[in-house]
Amino acid sequence: MNTTTRQHLSKTTSNIRQNAPQCLTPLPSTWVTLLEPPNSSCYDEALLMCQYSDGRWAVWIPDFGEIGLHSGQFCRLS
Repeated sequence: MNTTTRQHLSKTTSNIRQNAPQCLTPLPSTWVTLLEPPNSSCYDEALLMCQYSDGRWAVWIPDFGEIGLHSGQFCRLS
């Protein structure tokens, strides 16, 4: 992902934070936008894999790997 795309996605993520209440209910096998990616060099999108019993989600981030996140850390868009 190039720098221009990251800057654009960063602006998009800022807009998503402002509109977070409009996010849809998370479902497995859905791509979501990460509101706060784990680090600045990884993608800001992830694939939901499954939900843990404590409410967190196992997600897969391209070029990063698997990580557990709370639903407030991502937004499922239409």
